[in-house]
Amino acid sequence: MISDEMREIFNEFLVEAEENLQKVEENLLELEKDPQNEELLNATFRAMHTLKGGAGFLGLTAIVETAHAAEDVLGKLRSGELTLTPEINDAILEAVDFIRNALQRYEAGEEVEVPEDLVKKLRALEQGQPPPQEEKKEEKKEVSTVDELLDKFGFSRLKGKPIEEILEELILLPPDERPAELIEELDKIVAQEKAKEETKEETKEEEKPEEKAIEPVQQVAEEKKEEPKEEKKEEPKKEEPKKEAKKPPIKSEGEKVLRIDVKKIEDLMNLVGELVLERNRLLRVFQKLYEEYQSKTVDELETVMSSLDRIVGDLQLAVMKTRMQPVKRLFQKFPRVVRDLARMLGKEVELVLEGEDAEMDKTVLEKLEEPLIHLIRNAVDHGIEPPDERERLGKPRRGTVKLSAYYHGDRIFIEVFDDGRGIDVEKVKKKALEKGLLTPDRAEKMTEKDILFLIFHPGFSTAEGVSQVSGRGVGMDVVMNTVSAFRGTIDIETERGKGTKIILSFPLTVGIIRSLLVSVNGRLFAIPIYSVLEIIQGEDAQITTVSGKEVLILREMTIPLINLGEALEMGGGNVGYVIVSQVGSQKVAFTVEDLFGDEEVVVKPLGKIIGEVQGISGATITGDGKVVLILDLDGILKREMKTITFV
Repeated sequence: MISDEMREIFNEFLVEAEENLQKVEENLLELEKDPQNEELLNATFRAMHTLKGGAGFLGLTAIVETAHAAEDVLGKLRSGELTLTPEINDAILEAVDFIRNALQRYEAGEEVEVPEDLVKKLRALEQGQPPPQEEKKEEKKEVSTVDELLDKFGFSRLKGKPIEEILEELILLPPDERPAELIEELDKIVAQEKAKEETKEETKEEEKPEEKAIEPVQQVAEEKKEEPKEEKKEEPKKEEPKKEAKKPPIKSEGEKVLRIDVKKIEDLMNLVGELVLERNRLLRVFQKLYEEYQSKTVDELETVMSSLDRIVGDLQLAVMKTRMQPVKRLFQKFPRVVRDLARMLGKEVELVLEGEDAEMDKTVLEKLEEPLIHLIRNAVDHGIEPPDERERLGKPRRGTVKLSAYYHGDRIFIEVFDDGRGIDVEKVKKKALEKGLLTPDRAEKMTEKDILFLIFHPGFSTAEGVSQVSGRGVGMDVVMNTVSAFRGTIDIETERGKGTKIILSFPLTVGIIRSLLVSVNGRLFAIPIYSVLEIIQGEDAQITTVSGKEVLILREMTIPLINLGEALEMGGGNVGYVIVSQVGSQKVAFTVEDLFGDEEVVVKPLGKIIGEVQGISGATITGDGKVVLILDLDGILKREMKTITFV
């Protein structure tokens, strides 16, 4: 139980502990590829040692005991007395998961017991021995069935499902909620069933599998005992100077970090937003003054206004950056997800991360974990082929999934690429026809890109059956909804046999946007300019009717046309201009009366009294003091088209 006096220190420890746990997890995954990397081993040891020290100061016994056992294993790994094996890596990762879960329980005021079985397993591995067999048997007697395991770990809601489906749901949980111990127990049950089947097929004696199971561990133990003799002499000489060289950068980096309450940042952002609005009004007033009077004083005022405009712009940018966080905070969660999925599916997959230093708005970043999990899951399951199949195709046995981030203009792009089999466009079209999403006539006229975007329709899946991790037709619509909610866009590129790339893009900030001011029946509205693809004068627009609905014919494309006046229940009005927009995965055209240029606006919520209104994302105040509603074109489209209109 954390006392009130220690609560503030504990909260700071939580942040540092998560950073250290993430560092340990990342390093262990890298060490699987390069087990002899001294730098990574030293960094992992230091992170676990720091974690143990902080937990000891706060009296978090369960964490101290677990971290101490893991630290001792890491100590022998870096001294060369042990060699990293998958069993050791799994055990330390299990310790990471336990500590992460224990931190949440301590934060909630719960008591946490020392995980005796895990500590004994780590101690056995430290000594180069297999984990205690007797305790495993006792544990099996205590909890022998899947249902009992689910009850024990608090997942009774999953009872009655196939064990593969249970494992899928558990593995796809966020890392901080994933029950590592339960997953390990279920994996043991699956392994036992496979072992029984193999025993029956081979018709061998019961003792032989046990001997085979023990031999590799004994061999590893013998290898571990032999290796230190060769490396012990040289290791201390190499290690000491490296430690001293790396300490100063770590200290200086820590001194540059200042943790600030998010509420203070939000308040500061709101104040800057108000300042931007008043700046816009002041510029508008000055413009009128400049047109009416010509004097030396007005010229001096122009100089001051120009400087003020620049300073406010710089201040706005600086405050926006305080809301920005590196995408590394998001990306670092996925190596473990890919590793677990690949092992479940029997595939070899490498996750490559690029552009981790790119920054994006914290609000958007926090909501992207679930969509990216769906995209990565599909890449590993649907995209990457099994190793034998890749080999037959002349590809490396190990597939690649690449997650990258980069800037372009005032937007940030996130790409998920896999070098797998690609998307079969004809198969997508066939499934859409079977599900009634398309008519044959419409299907013939659709471009390849239009057909690809059908995968984002709720319930759509090209899988022939439900696999362990996909095939239920859920997930991709979640991706689209999240992207649309943050004024983002999505694109797909695919090539059969070469792979698929899905590209998400978002504005760098969600609070201040550049918008196009338009009028509808004499009322001023703002449309986010990022969604505007093209503007056509009313008399030049080719408008016709298809199936009783108006459409715009643009370069042989048929684009749904929505009259904004009618959509907003203000009457039809004149069609002065047609705005072609990208709304989610669709191109849609909207008619407006007039245009009044673009302006940078601060998005303000409608407030509790008005609440959420479909089709309106907020309000703003223009430079001349008018209150203007900001249109949500995605919301308007959903309101106008209750079902997808491909017919």
